[in-house]
Amino acid sequence: MRLDHFGPVEKLHAALRRRAPQVAVAVERGEQDGFPRLRVTYRHLAPLIVAWDGTTYRYLFERGDEERLPADPEKAADRVAGALGARVPVPAATEERP
Repeated sequence: MRLDHFGPVEKLHAALRRRAPQVAVAVERGEQDGFPRLRVTYRHLAPLIVAWDGTTYRYLFERGDEERLPADPEKAADRVAGALGARVPVPAATEERP
């Protein structure tokens, strides 16, 4: 029996499925480095590629640029969904719990 590692990329995948279930998200391996990353799409927009760099999440752009995202998977999920125009519930950082 093989158990896959539930690391930061998989945590962001789960957070996106909870926070913005209307987006399509898939874990894939980087072609050059083999590290897991996410491909996130919504409607007709080009996909966003999000990776974990060991400290925080980052958008990876085809032109080679990167943009930092919060290290917290719930907050990063909200930012990713918002960048694609997908609706999310009350931001994770301000949720009130009874």
